[in-house]
Amino acid sequence: MIKTSLILFFIVTIIFSTIYTPQAILPELQDYFDTSIAQTNLLLFGMLFVLMLATPMYAPLVRRYEKKKLMLFSIGFLACSVLVSAWASNFYWLLFSRVLQGIFIPGITAIMLSYVQEIYPKKHRGLGMGIYMAATGFGAVLGRLLAGWMTQWYGWREAFGLFAVLLMVAWAVMYIGLPSSKSTSNGRAIDKKMILSYLKSFKTLSVLLVTMVVFFSFMAVSSFVTYRLAEAPFSLDASALGNTFLVLLVAVIVSPLAGKYSDTLGRVKVLFLGIVILLAGIVLSTIGSYILILLGLGLVTVGMFSVQAVAPTYLGDLVPDDKATAAVLYQTFFYFGGAMGTLLPAVAWNYGGYDDVALLCFGLVLLGSVPLGYNMILNKK
Repeated sequence: MIKTSLILFFIVTIIFSTIYTPQAILPELQDYFDTSIAQTNLLLFGMLFVLMLATPMYAPLVRRYEKKKLMLFSIGFLACSVLVSAWASNFYWLLFSRVLQGIFIPGITAIMLSYVQEIYPKKHRGLGMGIYMAATGFGAVLGRLLAGWMTQWYGWREAFGLFAVLLMVAWAVMYIGLPSSKSTSNGRAIDKKMILSYLKSFKTLSVLLVTMVVFFSFMAVSSFVTYRLAEAPFSLDASALGNTFLVLLVAVIVSPLAGKYSDTLGRVKVLFLGIVILLAGIVLSTIGSYILILLGLGLVTVGMFSVQAVAPTYLGDLVPDDKATAAVLYQTFFYFGGAMGTLLPAVAWNYGGYDDVALLCFGLVLLGSVPLGYNMILNKK
């Protein structure tokens, strides 16, 4: 179990580092290609939006084919698409390569969610999901940090090239070290009526909405804090911006703890604790002090990863006989929130700067949490 956990941690780390590679170097890419902030943010939005659309496409494939083979196929093509990023001759080729990455990443992430719940015993599934989420947090740091360092020392092309190599290593590690899926393939397509029934379920939908607005806020804050810190009076370079995201390492500690305590304290309690911490972080990130901005970013990270460490397991509890569909729904709402979190805040930024971005996030998290709170009250009655 320890060996498998370490391998999973490594693979998930590399996959998620690919998602966040451009985030710390957005100002650098904006200057290089002479694009606006809204255009540059398409490198995140385009990928996350396509990722959201592509995720449901893997649902019937998971039921037809063995999970490990699907993930190996996806990692191989993902590595090739990251190489295209390194060789991009203009902004549109770079954007195209990011769209390709959005197609292949759910071939690992959506499948891995159900795979993790297969290989961990039922009483340790919360911990297993916490380890998975810890790896996503570490990947978020690694992607930003290495991209910032490589861009400062060598260039942004070399940064993408490094992650292509790391993906090839992840492919080899998965091929050698991971067991095949325990579940048998039955070839059934996902029942659309079942999906609709899950979406009509107030309890299930309330969890999906929280998942969406929390990741929206995380992506918005972590993206637009980059632009804020690149401007006066902070004026940080690419390497310093990458170092800023070291604060996200708290996710590595928080995620397993949140998953573990959700097994004993209850899923909903941990979800609400994460939401409160995230809201406090958003408020702190608006203060004009670098230390307080870092603290705010840290609290936003703690809140986001506490929620995301618990939400997939909670959905699995609500839909115990169809975890694959629950995982796909989770990923779809998750990445829709992330995609919108890189697009809509650009309007708020243009209108009133970072403070308006923070206000938008704060309001959406509050609104998105209302159904979960109402659901908790109903359950107590």
